[in-house]
Amino acid sequence: MRRLSLDPDHLTGRWWFYLLILLLGFVLLPPYAQESYRPWEMGRMVMETLGNAVIDGLVDMRWPAALLHIVALLILLGIALKGEAAEGAFNLYSCLTYYMIAIGQGVGYTERYGLVILTGNIVVVLLVATLWAWECRVHRNQFRGPVERARLWVLPLALWAFWSPAKPGLDPSYLLFGYYGVAYCLTTPVLLTPLILHYPNVNRPVMRVTAFIGLIFAILNVLSPLYGGDLWQGPILHLPLLRTCFYALLLSRR
Repeated sequence: MRRLSLDPDHLTGRWWFYLLILLLGFVLLPPYAQESYRPWEMGRMVMETLGNAVIDGLVDMRWPAALLHIVALLILLGIALKGEAAEGAFNLYSCLTYYMIAIGQGVGYTERYGLVILTGNIVVVLLVATLWAWECRVHRNQFRGPVERARLWVLPLALWAFWSPAKPGLDPSYLLFGYYGVAYCLTTPVLLTPLILHYPNVNRPVMRVTAFIGLIFAILNVLSPLYGGDLWQGPILHLPLLRTCFYALLLSRR
């Protein structure tokens, strides 16, 4: 009998691996809630939990949110100017950010359901964070040489995700005190952009899984107005996630 290989290159090349992610994230691991809920309430409960995630406290405190934005800008500037000199910092930043998001965005307090733990969300984002930890060890991301100019269209999407005003309008304060760095959906388009611009000299398993999970979240959020969600918080703010993740997946198949 052939033994199962846990090598990321092997796993991320198998269709059943992505089916397993879907099952773990959205079927087999339902959320835990302090107050009981009915199965058809799950969508509303998840939305309320994400809107009251414990990690949002960093935005309320302001200075941690500003720190996340400034560090990201410095690292991205380093990639643009120095290339390979910023690779290690980018990998470590991405790894730590996803670990923080996995726990902080997966736990929230709501009026209706009390403490809620989004078990499936936590598991799949922890998978992303762990793959970035693996990249910190193997160092496959190589930001050297010129970028693919035909792919520069992802930059405006990354800027919109980095900004992402929480309310309709173009409030410039969100460029420093917004939800980038504390939300998977707003962070992922920014962190995928260097990988897209420097592909194929990147860690393909990391790129694939990060984009696949992002695409699932994007589809759910873009469709959220159909089940009571907000147009601004749904399709408008999640357009960068949808387009960037879809393109990253297509690119990684080449």
